[in-house]
Amino acid sequence: MSNRLARATSPYLLQHAENPVDWWEFTPEAFAEARERDVPVLLSVGYAACHWCHVMAHESFEDPETGREINEHFVAVKVDREQRPDVDSIYMAATQLLTGQGGWPMTVFLTPQGRAFHAGTYYPPRPMQGRPSFRQLLAAVHEAWTARRDEVLRSADQLADALARHPRLVDRMLADAGPSVVTEPGEDAPDAAQRLVGAWLDGLELARDAAHEGFGSGAKFPPSPALEALTRIARPGTDADRQHRAAAPAAADGATPDATGSAATDSGGMAPVTTDPATTDSGGTAPATTDSDIPDAAATAAEATGPAPAERETARELLCATLDAMVRGALQDHVGGGFFRYSVTPDWSLPHYEKMLYDNAQLLRVLARTVELLERAGTDTARVARYRHAATALVAWLQREMTTPEGAFAASLDADSDPSPHDPGAEREGAYYTFSRGSAGTGGEDRSAGPGPVTAAWGEAGAVTGILDESLRRTLWDRRLERTAPHRDDKVVTAWNGMALTALAEAAVLLEHPQWLESAETAAEFLWQRHRDPEDGTLARTSRGGVVDPHEGRLEDYAFLGAGLLALGRATGRGVWYERSVALADTAVALFVRDGTVHDDAALDPTLEAAGATGRAEPFDDVAASGASVLARWIAELSRPETGGRPSREITELVTSWATGVVLKAPTAAGGMVSAVLSCTRAPELLEVVDASPGQWREVLDVLGAERVLDTLVLDGAVAPYGVPATGTAGFTVWRCRDGRCELPVHSVAELAARSGARRG
Repeated sequence: MSNRLARATSPYLLQHAENPVDWWEFTPEAFAEARERDVPVLLSVGYAACHWCHVMAHESFEDPETGREINEHFVAVKVDREQRPDVDSIYMAATQLLTGQGGWPMTVFLTPQGRAFHAGTYYPPRPMQGRPSFRQLLAAVHEAWTARRDEVLRSADQLADALARHPRLVDRMLADAGPSVVTEPGEDAPDAAQRLVGAWLDGLELARDAAHEGFGSGAKFPPSPALEALTRIARPGTDADRQHRAAAPAAADGATPDATGSAATDSGGMAPVTTDPATTDSGGTAPATTDSDIPDAAATAAEATGPAPAERETARELLCATLDAMVRGALQDHVGGGFFRYSVTPDWSLPHYEKMLYDNAQLLRVLARTVELLERAGTDTARVARYRHAATALVAWLQREMTTPEGAFAASLDADSDPSPHDPGAEREGAYYTFSRGSAGTGGEDRSAGPGPVTAAWGEAGAVTGILDESLRRTLWDRRLERTAPHRDDKVVTAWNGMALTALAEAAVLLEHPQWLESAETAAEFLWQRHRDPEDGTLARTSRGGVVDPHEGRLEDYAFLGAGLLALGRATGRGVWYERSVALADTAVALFVRDGTVHDDAALDPTLEAAGATGRAEPFDDVAASGASVLARWIAELSRPETGGRPSREITELVTSWATGVVLKAPTAAGGMVSAVLSCTRAPELLEVVDASPGQWREVLDVLGAERVLDTLVLDGAVAPYGVPATGTAGFTVWRCRDGRCELPVHSVAELAARSGARRG
């Protein structure tokens, strides 16, 4: 007989719909039931691709006697952590405070008000290795609730108070690390950012596993936010960037604006033609200003400085060493493409076989950016080939196995599956992906050697190139198709799809696969039309089968989707994506920037607030960059003077004020913050195009190539953030601007190409 979860949309919850447990979803009604019955809440949190979640489900939640005991003494609540990250976040913090560790399945016992008083993760059906059985735990909690209620409630209150104090403790810890990179007196932000980069690289070097690469000495997760920040540091600024920043005051010193709003400088200089954001709307014609409006020369020259050559080399070495360990080893699925969630071993040799959209989206972006910077340097051709191959295989997997009927991207693939269609119910982790190396490429599988993960070194050529030999790959692929494929969690998560939009948009340009943009635009249109409420502009967190769930989007959903729309606009040149990104940014600021700080939630669930949640945004990265850091980076790269009616710089500085502390206290969790600081101090150059025909617009994008998704934002003059200067010349015009200061324009694509080529040279 089905329980309440039969009405859920989450695949994880549906997996438990036939349990003998009388499950509830996390709703006010569930906690009202607990208050009515005067029993504690058993909260079980997991996700569809979680191996140990399946194990505990089979061992305990499918057992009738265990189900009877749960139903008699508890109100049982099941949560999909991917659908309700707000629930997962506060109770994982409670679990870590109580036990010193965390993981999934997460098992937490709550008062009827929602306050945690006991927590753990997986519990076996029988006592083992000092861990009680799950039924022993149930009996002990029931005894404590009935016989020692005051002690339980006191413990719950103390834990909730500790959780509520957490943001203040974080603020104190970050403040103790040193002054902010954006508020230190007497120092220009770019100089402070360069110091921050140096300190961060030092911290990464200390955390580096010199023997196996990656960071730390235990299980290895892809450090995607750190790798992305390393691509930004390792890539030298363009000559155009340096000339553009440094030349403005020099050109201004002896120049007088003429009647057209430009100045009498040579074509390589920077004219003191600026706009005033206080008096110009985004579609207006900007007035020329006088020299006194140009920023101080020293400040502008400081902006020209990026990471020093030694820091760029350090960043590149850390980036490529870590990528090599993942791409050559067992973390990559060398047969079907994409990457597994993590390696259980520090040498990247034994993966945990879940495949998550968020990991693969972030790694695609890192691979594409790394290929571009290595190709630009003209070195490491073997690495270029290896990373390009991994990225191409990843996209093939994404399109083949992760695309939903609506054109968006599914959340994950399970780790467990049956070894064969003829052996149902014999689920084994990695059964779909592992082979016996001794029988690879032969007719029968040698089970005596035991199956294992495939690496590039299985092939004769692959041992050298890091790319599995194609003939061997094809043989293993054909054998894999005879097996039972893992279950797919086909819900669509807004934030993770936003990551995929960014990755596909950038990779399509950087790796020269424009056809990938079609997948990105299809997914983006679905998200905009179905996950966004047209009435108030708010986002839903998830959907499944086109049905949108009633859970509100969090900061990360807005930030990652908004950044994805911006990336798509930069890649395609279609202004609609930029305009949608701007609209979403305005909504995000209104919802999440309040009370002098940034929040992860637009409004707190009252039960979570009672449990100790504050909703304050977390400054540290997790498996992805923190939502706050992505918000700052996104707003900076939109290049608008205001967002949501507030100065954009004011918003970004709320976030980057945490940067110094995050870098010094937790460097491996600081990649998102470092990327935010770099974006805020080295915002993209604006190329404002006026009166372009469709053909000219396409030619402008082609002339810029990779620059348009990395260093340059190309916009139609009608939506230019500061407007465009007035000229006496009609027709096709291109202005190159930054912070409202523009060079003399060009009036043909050929002129633009010549000037861009000279600057790159």
